[in-house]
Amino acid sequence: MAEIKEKKKALAFRTQLILFGLLLVIIVALPTLIVEVQRPWDELGQLISRGKIIVSEVKSDFNLGNLQKMNDFAFEVQKKADPENENYLIWTFNLLVTGQKLSYAEIKKVILANNEEIKSVDDANLDKAFAFWQEQFANQTELIFICQKYKQKLMQTKISAKIAGFNFDDTYVMADDGKKLVFLLDGSDWWESSYPGLEYDVMKNDCPYFRNYLKNGPGFDTDPIHYHYGILPKFNTDKWGTWFSVWLAEKNNGIWNNFSVDIPAGHVKKLMWTISIFIVSILAVIALIITLLTSRLSELISKPIHYLMAGTKAVIEANYEYVVPKAGSREFGEIIDNFNDMVIKLKGRLNLKHMLGKLLSEELAERVEKEGIVLEGQEVEATIMFTDFAGFSTLTQNLKPEEIFKLLNEYFEVLDPIVHKRGGFTDKFVGDAIVAIFGAPVPLDNNAENAVCCAIEMQKTIRQLNKKRRAEGKIVFEMRIGLYSGKVIAGALGSDRKIDYTSIGETTNLANRLESACEIGHILISETTFEKIKHIFFESIDIDESPHQFEVKGYTHPIAAYNIQIANLKITKNMQATRHTDFYIYEPAAHHLKKFDSLSPEQKQKFSKVVKITPS
Repeated sequence: MAEIKEKKKALAFRTQLILFGLLLVIIVALPTLIVEVQRPWDELGQLISRGKIIVSEVKSDFNLGNLQKMNDFAFEVQKKADPENENYLIWTFNLLVTGQKLSYAEIKKVILANNEEIKSVDDANLDKAFAFWQEQFANQTELIFICQKYKQKLMQTKISAKIAGFNFDDTYVMADDGKKLVFLLDGSDWWESSYPGLEYDVMKNDCPYFRNYLKNGPGFDTDPIHYHYGILPKFNTDKWGTWFSVWLAEKNNGIWNNFSVDIPAGHVKKLMWTISIFIVSILAVIALIITLLTSRLSELISKPIHYLMAGTKAVIEANYEYVVPKAGSREFGEIIDNFNDMVIKLKGRLNLKHMLGKLLSEELAERVEKEGIVLEGQEVEATIMFTDFAGFSTLTQNLKPEEIFKLLNEYFEVLDPIVHKRGGFTDKFVGDAIVAIFGAPVPLDNNAENAVCCAIEMQKTIRQLNKKRRAEGKIVFEMRIGLYSGKVIAGALGSDRKIDYTSIGETTNLANRLESACEIGHILISETTFEKIKHIFFESIDIDESPHQFEVKGYTHPIAAYNIQIANLKITKNMQATRHTDFYIYEPAAHHLKKFDSLSPEQKQKFSKVVKITPS
């Protein structure tokens, strides 16, 4: 009986060793699989990010008033246009808006050369189409100039992006009244374009998701990321190739406007299929290896001990990424689990200290290390800061992507340490903007004071930095800063793949709105922030004595806010400037930059603290 029990134990142990062989092969193959699987997704992510930049630039080019006129015009044309004459309406409209003067013979030659499916072009239909557009524009002469202006902008966007190294198929601007989705304009050549009012059949084109904004609201969207069996994205393939779409939807007076860009993605699709085949091959090899090694693995009783030794050596060498594979008997399994848990906790403690050392001041990082930190969403009292470089898109429109990033990093490397120095937490960098939280994840009783001091020091530092850069002939940026104090929901958002500590809520939204309303080179703070710092006298700074009322989109009542001027300067943008050195206009202002010594005794009694801030 005792011999039978021992045999059972031996069989069970042998089974565990076989499973260990499987784990060993997976550990060897997994890093390569992860890298290869992620590669095409990274490329697709870069294409999507660039596509969002393009559609944002396209949207920013459109004046809301002109866009409304084009919407009305498109739906009016849609009712009148003859679908049988669609191609002729496209050609004639785009010839008009691109200003090309071609004879009918020249028109036919271009069309037949660029459209294989078209065998002939009829003069009578061309006459009819030209007459149609002359009738539409007869009482709306302004519209032809509006269409010409934006057609040129869309075509130039494509050319500029190509010069910057980003090729895309086309940009489109569309209108949707909830019933029909029609084109307004696109960036294509006249012989393969669209016209205002041309209906886009999303079902026929297999893309009903294109109108997700009707359900989800405004914002960015793309073709479905998970489509075929939850693995591959939804790529669109037609006679022009394989492409992927990114779009931005905005609602204007009941009409949805869709700004979209089609990006060639054939190479990404091909890479995804290639890697899928590669993974299947690897899995087949793994299965073969397991089959061949099963008999030998059962004999390798000592392997758990070797792995534990390797794990110990890795820890001694500060390699905390090493994971000891679970193998062997139950006793070995418990020892390995305890070892891995120990390494994970040690690694987590070191990573937390390293991360907090980057994101928080040394003093706050030490507090978190001692007292811990709450990552779940919680309501806290905080001050939110939004900064933004005025005219950033204009100043950088002709720069290469690497030049833009270098410029931003030169400024952020100077500004971000000020946030940490003043006890703030850098929530995120959004393009040319910094979003910072004062009061989370570590509570700050004086969060408003810290935020205001940080904002003043940042603006003063910008003044000093720009003086040096201007002398060197470099591009300079002028910044706006908005601060709002109040309750926010702060915590860790994201998934297992990526997690960020951030804030949400009305206070965060209003801080963003104040930044947009702020004067260039200065600071705009909410009334709630002012109430917390009004007992402090900031040396050589001008703070409004009474609040101004600012209309904020989405709020029925105006928001009270105070201007903080840090210099006797009025800075405006010269949108006609041809050189970056002329983009900002600097004029003297009549701000009263007060000094404490110049105040009367009665005035001094109002303040319990005097703060003098110098640039970093």
